[in-house]
Amino acid sequence: MSKPLRITLIAASVPVALALLVGLGFAGDRLSNGGQVLGRVTVADVDLGDLSRGDALAAVRRLEDRLAATPVPVTVAGRSFALDPRAVSFDIDEVAIVDRAMEPGREGHLGNQFVWWVRHFFDREVLPLDLPYSYDEAALAEIIAAWEVEGIDHPPFPGEVAVADGRVVFRYPEAGVGIERDPAAALLGTALGDPDRRGVDLPSRPLTPPLTEADIDAVIAEAQGLIGDGVSLISAPTEDRLTIPPAVLGRSLSVARDDAVSPPVFTFSWDPEPLQAFLEPHMARLSTEPVNAELIIDVETDEVTIIPSVATQEPDPEALAAEVDQAARSPRRTSDLAYREGAEPEVTTADIEALGITGLIGEFTTPHNCCEARVTNIQLIARATDGAMVMPGEVFSLNAHVGQRTSAKGYVPAPAIIKGVLECCDSIINIGGGTSQWTTTLYNAAFFAGLEDVAHTPHSTWISRYPEGREATLGWLEPDLKFRNNTGNAIVIRATYTDTSVTAKIYGDNGGLQVEAGLSNRYNFSGIRTRREANPDLPCDTERVKSAGSGGWSVDYYRYITNPLGEQTTEKWTWHYTGLFEVIEFGPKCPTPPPTEP
Repeated sequence: MSKPLRITLIAASVPVALALLVGLGFAGDRLSNGGQVLGRVTVADVDLGDLSRGDALAAVRRLEDRLAATPVPVTVAGRSFALDPRAVSFDIDEVAIVDRAMEPGREGHLGNQFVWWVRHFFDREVLPLDLPYSYDEAALAEIIAAWEVEGIDHPPFPGEVAVADGRVVFRYPEAGVGIERDPAAALLGTALGDPDRRGVDLPSRPLTPPLTEADIDAVIAEAQGLIGDGVSLISAPTEDRLTIPPAVLGRSLSVARDDAVSPPVFTFSWDPEPLQAFLEPHMARLSTEPVNAELIIDVETDEVTIIPSVATQEPDPEALAAEVDQAARSPRRTSDLAYREGAEPEVTTADIEALGITGLIGEFTTPHNCCEARVTNIQLIARATDGAMVMPGEVFSLNAHVGQRTSAKGYVPAPAIIKGVLECCDSIINIGGGTSQWTTTLYNAAFFAGLEDVAHTPHSTWISRYPEGREATLGWLEPDLKFRNNTGNAIVIRATYTDTSVTAKIYGDNGGLQVEAGLSNRYNFSGIRTRREANPDLPCDTERVKSAGSGGWSVDYYRYITNPLGEQTTEKWTWHYTGLFEVIEFGPKCPTPPPTEP
């Protein structure tokens, strides 16, 4: 072999040997580094080169822990803050980073990978990877907003209006300082991925107040208008008025800004205490007296009605503020004074209703001659009894109710049966003569009402204008008329009269009893009784009949009471009329004449 040929062969074999050597190196490197990061790969300030996948993941997690634990320094408007990455849920995608770190040198076909290996075998170029991370943008926005409110603490002032010492005072709106929130969020989002945690200077912005000076002027004008020259509240019940001066209104009016709405609004309210204190000394003047309930009985129609009671009407202090507000906003500066019920009257509607008086339960009428003296007494005692009320279970006594019949009360002398003789009019007993007619009338009304008879005494002689047996006389203190209200409700006695009659009516509710009367025939007749009386004015040995007498008899009378169930009870009374005495007057004995001389 020639020397030139040998040199040529040797020259040709060197590159081949080198290529073979490089190829063997590439193959050996791939076999030994199949699970490692190839080349100089970094993320943030962490070198992942030559690390296994597991070690690379651990390195990235340490990076995440470090960044999450290191706050981002922040300044804005001269104030300093620190953003805690954990507060915004800062998170790095470790798997994505490691996956990306494992790609260099393994991309494309084997030839491309060999070329990359040869180039990086001699040149250790660093390959920085982007840091993929995430955070809660809403949480970051809330933090920025909180810094603006609590950290910078220079919000815009919307303006103020108030009432102090009765005068309207105010302060106009002022601008504030805030954070440019969108740019600030972008800067902070970027800073979260900065491993050096360099400080971030956020841009500030002026905050415009939500209200203008014109808005405040309008509120001032409204407040001054409400106070004005005072207001007047009209009292309908007393036809009077309460005039409240501006000084009192100024102490009462308050103005408050409501920041819960946007833009803020001002509200007006009245403190009731100054208004109520002003009202207090006027309460009596502006209040009405209570009115008792009334039981009205129409004796013509027997209709029973109740006129309701009316409690004291007094100004209502609780409603005063609302009435003042209405008056202050009205063109005439007036409103109605609100009222409430005060003290109840002595007799309320409930009291009258509880009496249970619903209608007529008994009545009776007796006739008499017109214009006699006894009629004066009859009508006087009837008026004295009219309206008498007897509660359930109570006993009514006519004598106890009207008292003794005297001249001072207007009673006059009139014929009366005195010791079995009709006489007039020298005895004190004659004062009020004739009142037994009212006694008899009332007794019969109680009889037909079904009331319990307690005491009554018929006359000693029958008088034809009265029912036989069923009548009663009256004296002082005895005889008396007494009956018990044995119903479950109150009763009221009413009296009416004319020139020739008197009527007693009893109103109540006896449970619907029906009453009828019965009378027996006369029996047990008795003769005329005689009483002799000396009369010195008569001629001696003479006599005369002063008053004729009358005989007597007995009679039974009955009351039949039927209840709504149809059950009947019978009551019986017996009376013996003794009649009037025949009174014979006799003169003195004539003197015996002297004997004659023989």
